[in-house]
Amino acid sequence: PTCDGLRYVTKVFESVDSTEAVKYGENITINGASQELFMDIYEPAGDIAEKRPVIILAFGGSYIGGEREDMRDLCVLYAQRGFVAVTIDYRLYDGPLFPIPSGETFQDVVAKSVSDMKAAIRFLREDAATNNQFRIESDFVFVGGISAGSITASHTAVLDDTDIFTTTLQDILDSNGGIEGNSSDNFEYSTEVQAYVNFSGGLNDASWIDENDPPFFSVHDDNDGVVPYGNGFATIFGIEIIEMQGSKVMSDQANAVGVPNILKTIEDSDGHVSYLFSEADIETYTNKSAVFLHNLMCENQVASNNNLTSQDFNIYPNPSNGSFQIAFANEINNGTLQMTDMTGQVLITQQLQNVQLWQINMNLPQGAYSLSIQTNDGIATQRLIIH
Repeated sequence: PTCDGLRYVTKVFESVDSTEAVKYGENITINGASQELFMDIYEPAGDIAEKRPVIILAFGGSYIGGEREDMRDLCVLYAQRGFVAVTIDYRLYDGPLFPIPSGETFQDVVAKSVSDMKAAIRFLREDAATNNQFRIESDFVFVGGISAGSITASHTAVLDDTDIFTTTLQDILDSNGGIEGNSSDNFEYSTEVQAYVNFSGGLNDASWIDENDPPFFSVHDDNDGVVPYGNGFATIFGIEIIEMQGSKVMSDQANAVGVPNILKTIEDSDGHVSYLFSEADIETYTNKSAVFLHNLMCENQVASNNNLTSQDFNIYPNPSNGSFQIAFANEINNGTLQMTDMTGQVLITQQLQNVQLWQINMNLPQGAYSLSIQTNDGIATQRLIIH
């Protein structure tokens, strides 16, 4: 990716180009109907970069409604920042709604949606390896969504063969092609993702998050009655459907195992995705998530004329409890140290004069931070984990 300090964190493109209704897979719905699966792809207009990160987004609607076009506005905002942004179809529940289906039925629906999203990931990686129509950087594939779409994205990012499932859930997964799904047959391409964006989603079991899972950015209303913020039930029409663990539990589990993440809590709010109701709020939280992804991609990237590297300084201990040292390979005669969190908020700015060892003691929340050193030789960055 082009890490120039502007791309991915600001609107560097005024307009976007779109390629709509690109077929990426097909499968059978829970009611036995055959469904073709399509995606719309948004790219920054006039972009000359040869490789761009991609974010694949899924719409919300409680798995009973919604369509890929619902995510157009978010796709445009990400594309204006330099991402390739993709909105996808996924299979919804298409059976009778009364009586309300069981929790097991909705586990099956979620498994089908994960199968579909993984097929979309494979399609884009296959394009990158063959036709390269969309100029995607296969090493930076992100997923995300809103509400049900975020539940899909979170399970897509987290589920793997190391997770422990109930017998019922294992049977459901097996009937849907296993962890990789069966909505396309190009299994030679990876479905691994490098991070995910969770707008009011959750997991059936947050303990599935382990140290090898990708970082994530979350926003959630703390009294959400549709998808729980903590432990609770996902509901449809106010009826409890299935127990879930929302963004707060996911964040706590990630912090416990050292997975970088950011949780933005909308306090004292009983709304559901209340923070995406206005154009200004959509802009705000798209930007915050884009900064998070930027910091993951660009933390160790330096300009081609940069003679300073991340090997020129060492942070220890790392992970740390907030007390740590920075040791420089050579004495810094004139430089600047800056520490930011994963949203880009600056926590420390310190001038360095004739320094080779620097001690820092701070009371910091668990999570990931970025430490940058800038001198006349350039700028270098390393990640610090606080546990």
